[in-house]
Amino acid sequence: MDFLRRFNKELTEAGEFVRTEGLGGPEQMKVVRAKKDGTPAVTDGPFPESKEVLAGYWVVDVESPQRAYEIAARASAAPGPGGAPLHMPIEVRPVMMSSTTGDV
Repeated sequence: MDFLRRFNKELTEAGEFVRTEGLGGPEQMKVVRAKKDGTPAVTDGPFPESKEVLAGYWVVDVESPQRAYEIAARASAAPGPGGAPLHMPIEVRPVMMSSTTGDV
């Protein structure tokens, strides 16, 4: 958690931090699909064979994809057990539309 607090503070000081959210664990996840009548069909998920978990996300406002990749690499190297870098995969995706301004 100390790493995450420092990381978020650095992004904030650089003017790149927009928001971050932690997500509930896999045991709380549900998969929802629309039935033919439009009502929700809700099933448990993810499946037991899944090894990757989306634990949370950051939204950053950066000048280039390269800067987003640099930030993702730092997050990937977050310390794990014993302080060793985790080198976990980090997905980088553009935000397609702002929910507050309607900008693309």
